[in-house]
Amino acid sequence: MKITKVIAHTLKQLPASALENYRNGAPFKSLRKDPVLRDNWISVTAVDWNTNENCLYIGLTAFDTDLLWRFFPDTGYFESLGLRKLQIEPQAVKIHRGLTPDGEGGYYFGTAGLPDLDELNDAPGGSIFHYTKSAFENMGIPIAHTYIQNIEVDPVRQRVYGVTYPLMYFFDYDLITRKTQYSFYTGSHFHESGLDDKGYFWGTWSSRRGHCLFRYHPDFGKPEFFDEPIPNPTLDYMWTFPLNGPIDSFINGRDGYLYFGTLIGELYQLDPTTGKHTLLGRPSEGVRLSGLAIGPQNKLLGSYGSDFETGLFLFDRERGLFEDLGKMRDEKGNACYMIHDIIWDGGTRVFAGETDNVDRCSFLWEAHLG
Repeated sequence: MKITKVIAHTLKQLPASALENYRNGAPFKSLRKDPVLRDNWISVTAVDWNTNENCLYIGLTAFDTDLLWRFFPDTGYFESLGLRKLQIEPQAVKIHRGLTPDGEGGYYFGTAGLPDLDELNDAPGGSIFHYTKSAFENMGIPIAHTYIQNIEVDPVRQRVYGVTYPLMYFFDYDLITRKTQYSFYTGSHFHESGLDDKGYFWGTWSSRRGHCLFRYHPDFGKPEFFDEPIPNPTLDYMWTFPLNGPIDSFINGRDGYLYFGTLIGELYQLDPTTGKHTLLGRPSEGVRLSGLAIGPQNKLLGSYGSDFETGLFLFDRERGLFEDLGKMRDEKGNACYMIHDIIWDGGTRVFAGETDNVDRCSFLWEAHLG
């Protein structure tokens, strides 16, 4: 199986000249006030295929706070779902990870941010939202003065778990009482988290040995910490920062195991009964394994790479083999700078959200397999 066709869909456009201040490290507070950047610059940071509607739900990074959209690939039509109309606070500029179906046609998500540190004391913090029946409900703020990087939803227990940034807290939020039942400072940022079949949330914490796994279940009230570190880039690696952990992607494999990809491009299998993580290999020589999904033939579908050298792969869990599907590059020569999230439509299409492009708006990528 290979990528046979790639399409780069454009939601918004912005020339490289308009992004000069962003490239040069201007404070986010000034970028949010720039009308050109505010109304036009985006990254595509979360995607989910909705089979019933035959469309893609996408979460954005956007300074205008218009963060949730739908995309209809058969017509190429993008539709804003109107989150901006709620006039949510200006620092809530992302749906970073965790755009999660509620099982009844709606979605849960948390709002992430890009606040400058001198703004945090006055920032309200990220909210959990429920989008249902064409309306948004703000379910509350789990941790004040910081923002939600990703969430895991447990519909049975009516809980939302997540991690925040730039203050790195895990939280257990009760959707019935609208209160945080438990939280702790992880000292470790993880791009995505996992939820196993027994309802345990999995993430990373910072130990003296490095970034290690923890798990949490509301029935026990406190996390269980593991002490085997996961390999992480050094601080001179361009896509890391102090306290940034190694996990780049994380999914429940629906086979009794969890799987995660790392910043240095490795794929691991996690046994949730023991906490042991096992290296399965790496799909390419490049860094970043930022997208994971269940793909064709029940194989793991993933994305790899950075700096316009990105692509897709399959991992055969039964045979333990990687299959490179090809690069994310269209016929016009456009290449994907960095993939942030991927999803398979159940047929022949894979959708990938592009992020962190500082020379143009990021594209929504559509890859056809054959």
